Amino acid sequence: MIAKISRGWRVEGLVRYLMGPGRFNEHTGQRVVASWDGAPETHQLAQAADGSFDVRYLVDGISAAAVAAGVGLREPVVEQGKRVPQGPVWHCSLRNSPEDPVLTDEQWARVVEDLLDRTGIARRGDPDGCRWVAIRHADDHVHVAAVLVRQESGKRVHPYRDFVRARETCQAAEAELGLAATAGADRSSATGPSQAEQEKATRREMNESSRERLRRMVRVAAVQARDPEAFVAALGELGVLVRPRYGLQEQDPEPVVEQHAPMVGYSVAAPGDVSRAGQPVWFSGRTLAGDLSLPNLLLRWDSAPAPEPVPASGAAGETRRATVSPVERAAAIDDAVSTMEHATATLAAGETGASADGIAHAAGDMLAAVGVVTGRQDQGERVRRDAGNDLDRATRVPGKVLPSRWSPAAKALRQSAWRLAATRTVGRHGAGDGARLVLALAALVAEIAALRETQARRAQAQAARRSCIALRSSAQAISARPASNGPGRGRMKTTRRQQPQQPPPGPARAPQARRQENQTRGRGR
Repeated sequence: MIAKISRGWRVEGLVRYLMGPGRFNEHTGQRVVASWDGAPETHQLAQAADGSFDVRYLVDGISAAAVAAGVGLREPVVEQGKRVPQGPVWHCSLRNSPEDPVLTDEQWARVVEDLLDRTGIARRGDPDGCRWVAIRHADDHVHVAAVLVRQESGKRVHPYRDFVRARETCQAAEAELGLAATAGADRSSATGPSQAEQEKATRREMNESSRERLRRMVRVAAVQARDPEAFVAALGELGVLVRPRYGLQEQDPEPVVEQHAPMVGYSVAAPGDVSRAGQPVWFSGRTLAGDLSLPNLLLRWDSAPAPEPVPASGAAGETRRATVSPVERAAAIDDAVSTMEHATATLAAGETGASADGIAHAAGDMLAAVGVVTGRQDQGERVRRDAGNDLDRATRVPGKVLPSRWSPAAKALRQSAWRLAATRTVGRHGAGDGARLVLALAALVAEIAALRETQARRAQAQAARRSCIALRSSAQAISARPASNGPGRGRMKTTRRQQPQQPPPGPARAPQARRQENQTRGRGR
């Protein structure tokens, strides 16, 4: 069971949508299954001949306490550039997996009552709780609409950590009702695109939202740079609009922001994605993902020593666009494959602690680097988009933003990713090298899936397995490219080391079984 919470101002608009036909006529059998007074049957709405419902009586009942207390239910007008404050209308959707049994109205009512009790919106037996209703219009989910004003005192309610309480409610319902188990709230997940962002992407004929594409571009820039200035330059080369934020010079008598002051943050925007006022829609790094805030990027860049400079031919001052020598490109590719094989062997040896989390997180940088250099061959974006989105979920550390420890294998993996990204491409004839990199990465991701299974993080294990499947599909497509690419170093090779054998992305091996197997074949490097 998954819960999704949002806040707003117009309770009438929310109820009208929930009782309406939906955007694509997907709402059927609309009805109230639970209410604040324990009598949902008294709030059932009669359906007109045209299928519509008159929701005014229900809306008046839910908002009565707010109206009596003088709490506004209309979005206030704010100055341009300022954020609209959270409204008193609380909306939560609870959705089951398609494989779950269909719950009865009474079962959904008990789940909703538990949710409101845990969040403090309406404690059981509390006459001063907020008014709310639960509306059902499908077999697999229910919606809760509440006005966060107490009935008797008229005080506003501000639910504390309601997202965490909602996750606890879902897990309790899964255990009680035999539903598919989901992971607990880890406070590390990236914010997904809102419905408005998805609809805008559809109107712009884009296959993903600006938020999702920007998150991927920022990860690429983070592996191409090792300091804020180079990071901003890399974003510009990727075609991303970037707005750095600089701190104050402490020695200045007046607090004047200067360009030479240290950079303390940044925002990015996608070209062509504008607001109603025609201004770019900006996203801070923190809103894209927790580990993409500038302070966390600085910690990431400091987590490993800098790689050796890439020898290149080109004009002075143009090192980012300079041509990398074939020798250095070959050395960077071989180093990346070797480092990934070593990290894979380390996980296969049974490493499951904080050091393993560091390897998994550094694997995300390696995927970004492999995506950069195989961009010419990976035309379907299986590496950069499909595998990357799933691996991003699999590499997070529950309750944290970054791992607490970087092992030598994790440092080497990150350093190798930086060196590989600096080469920019495997070359026009690099199909063989591209496939080698992707296969080595797939083997590492398969071990990450096994690691997450051992750690009982099943959702992350499933995400890693999906990423592994996408990587293997990409390697197959890259190696099957027409021979017109010509001969050269990029031709696919067949040695065991260059084409590592990966275990299928299925159930994990137990750590003890890994160690026994490893004693037979050697403990890696």
